[in-house]
Amino acid sequence: MNTNKKLESNLKNMMVLSIFCEPFFWGPILILTLQHLAHMSLPEIYTLEAICVIICLIVDIPTGALSDIIGRKKMLIIGQIFLFISFLFFAFMAKSWHAYCANVLWAIGAAFKSGTDKALLQETCIALGKEKNFYRIYIGKAQGYRLLLMAICAPITTWLADSSLRLPLYVSIPSMIIPLFCVFKLSEPPREIRELTVREHVRQMNAGLKDTWKDNRILWIAAYTCIISVVSKIWFFNYNPYFEHVGLKISEFGIVFFFLNLIAWLSSRHGHMIEKKIGDKGVVWILIPMIGIPILLMGLFPVPVMAYTVLFQNVVRGMYSPFIDSLTEKFLRNETRATVLSVQSSIVYAAAAIGLWLFGVVVNEFELIKSLVFLGTVTLIGFCILMFFWSRLFSIKKVSNMPES
Repeated sequence: MNTNKKLESNLKNMMVLSIFCEPFFWGPILILTLQHLAHMSLPEIYTLEAICVIICLIVDIPTGALSDIIGRKKMLIIGQIFLFISFLFFAFMAKSWHAYCANVLWAIGAAFKSGTDKALLQETCIALGKEKNFYRIYIGKAQGYRLLLMAICAPITTWLADSSLRLPLYVSIPSMIIPLFCVFKLSEPPREIRELTVREHVRQMNAGLKDTWKDNRILWIAAYTCIISVVSKIWFFNYNPYFEHVGLKISEFGIVFFFLNLIAWLSSRHGHMIEKKIGDKGVVWILIPMIGIPILLMGLFPVPVMAYTVLFQNVVRGMYSPFIDSLTEKFLRNETRATVLSVQSSIVYAAAAIGLWLFGVVVNEFELIKSLVFLGTVTLIGFCILMFFWSRLFSIKKVSNMPES
């Protein structure tokens, strides 16, 4: 097989890897499984997630630099093996320490993949001479297919959960085997692979850190990503408790998750068309408010119909990752691409660790509904602060390689 055919096969394998990056039959009942199978309270779950995020923070930058040195494929294989073992712990957990093992292993696996999968795909596109917008459309389609499958699986998940909360986890195991085959079939894009030494590893980490800290635009994108990622992560762990609070049945969880994943699929599939019409500035103006405002309303008016305002948040879920990846890619160098992406991820992890821990404290003190009012308010305040700096950092007059504004 010639080089171009090998690289073209990367696109197919990365598509499958993106689609099957997480289990399909656990979204609507994940928090319920932690509460009922692992016997954990909501504040305990937040503490657990904060610990896992700290692990990601510690592991992420070194693994990003390691990926730049030894290659993308090896890192993705290691990461996917960790994720598979992690899910086996999830599927058979019966005590809280099982949940801790599962989450810690998942965090390590995610850290090994973080930035590396994006770097391999970007470098494959560059080596194949793909047009500038190909990467954005490609990851939008990959995410869209995954979200569509998750939408279809959501009602099935709650139907299975009516018999046993453990049954959807068992059914998800085969879908976690598929990405294991894909990572072994990947090919390294053409790039310089340097000898692995401690000095070289440290030098690569320093180079990536410098590339990040010297460009305030990358830091701004990281801060914007922090708000979306952290708030979305916090809210995800409130889906099940909020639905229960407003009186939805488990069978109705599946209906809500079907529609929210369907909306996320549509926004992921057609997000690039929206971006083309309103530009980068238009997109950054709408994403965070579509998360913050619904959370605020859900806290102020805790009634069943408000559960469906999560649909607005899932417009963001479908659009933001491809959009942020595409925006960040404009400011990266091949030599430190994976390292910079890992640094950016680490910033998000640090914010998530603090945010999850703080929200766990808030929920413990003020109960869920008041905590949502607090979360929505803080989200919108953070958005206003960030947009104050947008025009200063992303002015076409100041930089030549600027995205549309």
